[in-house]
Amino acid sequence: GSSGINAEWPLRPGKAALRAGLKLATEEVPLKINLIAPPIYVISVTLFNEEKGVEAVRASMEAIKNSIEASKGTFNVKLDPKVVTEREDQKLQEELEQRERDMMEKDGDEDSEDEESEDDEEEESDENEV
Repeated sequence: GSSGINAEWPLRPGKAALRAGLKLATEEVPLKINLIAPPIYVISVTLFNEEKGVEAVRASMEAIKNSIEASKGTFNVKLDPKVVTEREDQKLQEELEQRERDMMEKDGDEDSEDEESEDDEEEESDENEV
C-alpha cells in the first residue's frame, strides 16, 4: 500500500515527525517516506499482505501527525492509504512528479502576466491558512 500526505510544520519538528513515522519500520514492514516537494511527502511500503501494509502506513501517518501537532504544526492527508498495483504505483509516481514540476514552474514564474499573478496571490493566501 502507499499513501500521500501533506504535512506543514517548522523545519526541526518536521525531521522529528518523519523519524517518528519511520520508527515503525521493520525488516518485515519496510516503510519509506519520500519527499515530493516541500511540504508534500509520500509514505509507502511493499508487502504481500495488503491489509498489513495499509495498517502500517496509517500507523506511521498517526505518529507523524501526533509529532507535528505537538509542535503546533498542521498535518493534512492528501490521499488516504490504499493498495496499488505496480502499474498504479508507476502512474501515481508520474502524477506526483508532474505536480512537483508544476509547483517548481509556479515558484520560478516571477515574470508572469497580471492574470497569473492574481492566481499566485490566491494560492499564497491558501497556504497561509491554519
